Amino acid sequence: MASLTLEHVAGTTYYIPAPTNIGVYVKNESVILIDSGNDKEAGRQIAKLLTERGLKLELIVNTHSNADHIGGNAFLQNKTNCRIAATALESAFINNPLLEPAFLLGGFPFNDLKNKFLMAKPSHVTDEISSSGKILDTDLEAFPLPGHFFDMIGVRTPDSVLFIADSLFPEHIISKYHAFFLLDIHAHLETLDRLEGLKATHFIPGHGKPSRDISRLIQTNRQKIDELMGAILTISKKSPTSEEIFAVFCKRYEIALDANQYVLVSSTLKSYLAYLKNEGRVETVFQNGKLFWKCRD
Repeated sequence: MASLTLEHVAGTTYYIPAPTNIGVYVKNESVILIDSGNDKEAGRQIAKLLTERGLKLELIVNTHSNADHIGGNAFLQNKTNCRIAATALESAFINNPLLEPAFLLGGFPFNDLKNKFLMAKPSHVTDEISSSGKILDTDLEAFPLPGHFFDMIGVRTPDSVLFIADSLFPEHIISKYHAFFLLDIHAHLETLDRLEGLKATHFIPGHGKPSRDISRLIQTNRQKIDELMGAILTISKKSPTSEEIFAVFCKRYEIALDANQYVLVSSTLKSYLAYLKNEGRVETVFQNGKLFWKCRD
């Protein structure tokens, strides 16, 4: 892992560029982190950066519970005894990381899924917070960004900096993976609408570079979702099973599978199918021990 650096954004708001970006808000030599990186090494380097600058970690606010956003929690909490804050549903996964691979698979995970990309080390959420409004006794504000995961939040600092977690993915991730992970398509589409109305001088996504204007990226994300729904509807015209949809979809988008990609893509496809069924655009048929999906368009 390359050495991490602390980059100034505005006022006393900073961020640490990394595969998963980390927010840093400083007040009176005390630090609040927004997420903690993807593993123990990220936590170790964060601790080193803060120590070198004479800063004390007081609190980690986790935007959501995916392993790449909470991977440094355990190391940092064990080292500093810092508090950890998250919404109630996300807290369950942070306290019990086995829930993530189990949820993605839909059963008890086989050992290949118990890796740092899907299952962080357990840490203890000391403070459950609301998805909107003032965060505890801090100057930070939470705002709801559900869709990518159960109760994901964004965080606003007093310096007009918005940390928007995984509500938007950069173009290089979209072009590489196509079916970026989504849990609730309806909620995510509402989140994209909400993002269009948010005002800030800087937007820091969970992945990718900071931006002063996210309007184009919102449209890029929305267009890919529309494209994927169209592809799934086309595949569903032949009344396939879930596995048949998955196979055709992976072939169409040239998705190379390993254990991680299998659960992430298959879970996301099921979320698209659930959305399309709730919208009345596909119907389900149970026959001969199989579930078939039939396009109604």
